[in-house]
Amino acid sequence: MKINRIIDRIKEQPVGFDELLGNQRIKHILTSYLKNDIIPYSMIFFGPRSANLLSFAVAFAKGINCLNNKDNRGDFCGKCTNCVEIEKETFLDLKILEPDGQQYKKEQIAFLVEDNFRKPLKGERKINVLTDAHKMNEYSANTFLKVLEEPAPLNVFILVTDNMNPMLPTIKSRCQVLKFSPLSKTEIKTYLVKKGYDEEKARLISYLGSNMGKALEVDFNAFMKKRENILSILHSLLTRQGIEAILLDLFNRSRSREKFLDYFSELVNLLALMLRDIVVLKIEENSSYVINIDYKEKLMQLCHTITIHKALTLIRKMEYLLRDIQRNLNTKVLILEFIKSYTSQEVADV
Repeated sequence: MKINRIIDRIKEQPVGFDELLGNQRIKHILTSYLKNDIIPYSMIFFGPRSANLLSFAVAFAKGINCLNNKDNRGDFCGKCTNCVEIEKETFLDLKILEPDGQQYKKEQIAFLVEDNFRKPLKGERKINVLTDAHKMNEYSANTFLKVLEEPAPLNVFILVTDNMNPMLPTIKSRCQVLKFSPLSKTEIKTYLVKKGYDEEKARLISYLGSNMGKALEVDFNAFMKKRENILSILHSLLTRQGIEAILLDLFNRSRSREKFLDYFSELVNLLALMLRDIVVLKIEENSSYVINIDYKEKLMQLCHTITIHKALTLIRKMEYLLRDIQRNLNTKVLILEFIKSYTSQEVADV
């Protein structure tokens, strides 16, 4: 949703590329384009969602159209009329498109073809950002290819995606591809501490999945309650007590597949972190590498339920389960198969 992504960015309010978090190599490339006034006509920003690719695309749009940096190319002020309007997505020469449902509709792409050779209304160049750019059907992709085959001098297209595989090779070959890396947990922790979080909270939140937007949205009290619930799920999983009912209930109560995937991804992430802590505690009881340090005693009580090898295997199986569910395979069947596979194993001695 447009309003949600605007709110996410306003929470960070970068003033210049230096304030964008992570991906220093990408920042260097983008500032070089601006300094040398060599702006690629079409680009692909490829990387995990957690890297906040859209924030970089919006920042690049500011760098191109900023009113205060005409004599000092390579950055943006974040405060001029153009920068503010771009941030709010009210700038006349910025379009941020997203799929209409599961795919881009032909009308959305046809509009880009029609608009391609129109001059900018206010800025130096028109910026067109397509989020989830891989979600074009064959017709939409071939229509968009016409835009790339007839480049307009004052138009810039930025295709944002976390999956380049479905994209036409002819589209990929006509774009400058910039590959983003996920944010490190250290980068997120440092950022949160600067924002006023204490060290322990920042450390816990940084393990949510290297997603800066998610880290900023965390209600810490709600997060702690969720961890308590997930610890109960871990106890049921390791003691093989009612885990099938718990996981199926989570699935059945989800109002949408998207909400279930969000919750299940976080569930797997936090379960994996707790299992990791169990492995650490089994190796060294007083280790300083325990992440969930406030749960140390509770996790110690679960150490006897699983061997190190099986804990690591379980983490890997949960990650495979999440991957398969994200591929739109039958969720309920996958959960049942996972439970059957795990509960049929013998409980290992330490």
